[in-house]
Order: sequence, then structure tokens, then C-alpha cells
Amino acid sequence: MDANKIYKKVEDKMSKSGFPIPSKPSSDDFEIQLPPDPSTITSIELAQKLSRSAAWHSYCTYRLGQVESELVLLEAEYRLHLNQASIPIRESLGRQNAEVIEAATLEKHEELMPQYIRIMELKSIKEVLDARVSVYDKFYSALSREQSRRDTESRVV
Repeated sequence: MDANKIYKKVEDKMSKSGFPIPSKPSSDDFEIQLPPDPSTITSIELAQKLSRSAAWHSYCTYRLGQVESELVLLEAEYRLHLNQASIPIRESLGRQNAEVIEAATLEKHEELMPQYIRIMELKSIKEVLDARVSVYDKFYSALSREQSRRDTESRVV
């Protein structure tokens, strides 16, 4: 099993599916911060913040999907190699928990270490992207509530 080859096939298949892929937003001046009184933001500023927030949310969600896809495949490949390499270690150590077996196997089979490190990197990136998606989502919701409040207010007056 080669996770990289499978990932390339998946990427090719997805690119042929016709789904639009969000590009990285170009605006570097995007601030995820509302003033203490959101009503001080002009309608144009509000619309720009909504647009940028949606763009960053889409891009971040797309990148999160890529990371999760690679992580799933890499973990499967790693587990397969780890289980194969750990058979004699499990027999020699007897009943041990999975972490002990994994550590002993990694110590004896250094060729597994790059996969292990890449999995840790991807898990860390995934956590960061999960957090950012949540931040963008909450920011967009706050902006949307302000826009709805203004719309309701304009109809009442």
C-alpha cells in the first residue's frame, strides 16, 4: 500500500469531478475583529468583511479536507506497516499495551519514523485548521447577525 499514490488518484478523481475549488483569498488585510459597537461599521465594510470571511472559511475548509484525506490514507498505511513489523516484538514482549508495542517497533524499525512524524504533523495542522474554520464560522455568523439586525431595523423605520 502506498498512501501517496492513492492520495494522488483521489486528487485526480476529485479534480475531474467538476467541483469548484476555492482559491486562497488574496486579501491580506482581513481582520477577524469587530469593534465594540458593530453598528459603527459601514454597510460596505460589513459586506466586505462578510465576503472575506466566507472566502477564508471556504478555503480553510477545503484545505482541511485535503489534510484529512491525506491523514486517513497515511494512517492506514502506517498501521499496516506497524502491525506487520510489530509481530515479532509482540511475541517477545508478551502482553503489553499498544503504545508500548508501537514505541518498541518504532525503535527497532526506524524506516517507520518518517510516516509517524508526518502523521503527527498532519494531526497538528488538522487541529489548527479545525480551529480556524470555527473562528471564521463564528465571525461570519456575528457579521450576518449584524446585517440581519440592520435589515430588520430598516424595515421598521
